[in-house]
Amino acid sequence: MSILINDVADYLQAQGVGTVATNIFSGYLPESPDACIAVLDTGGPQPDAYLPTRSPTFQVFIRDIDYPTGKAKLDSVRAKLHQNANVALVSGQTYFYYILAISEGGHVGRDDAGRDLFSINFLCKTR
Repeated sequence: MSILINDVADYLQAQGVGTVATNIFSGYLPESPDACIAVLDTGGPQPDAYLPTRSPTFQVFIRDIDYPTGKAKLDSVRAKLHQNANVALVSGQTYFYYILAISEGGHVGRDDAGRDLFSINFLCKTR
């Protein structure tokens, strides 16, 4: 599990989106609770050869038993993270030059228990 996704999870908690280890998780999506958020590493492009920066990507995965509630949470996550610039989020371990949504995100189906799943991906520049 990376420091970056932990920092993003902590930031979402500080923004009132949820609570880390209760309904916001880093690196995995647990079977319970029904309504939760997972922040996942997804790699990213090649690091800069000359500057001490990285361009990692991450995914925020949302699950909820109610479609409108899950969609609202997706919209909230996008609003909190997209176009964030020149911040050290919460813990200050990762400095973000910027965070950008790669897409609008959306509904990706339902799991075997009938819970709605949503996903949105982000690209960031860090040092």
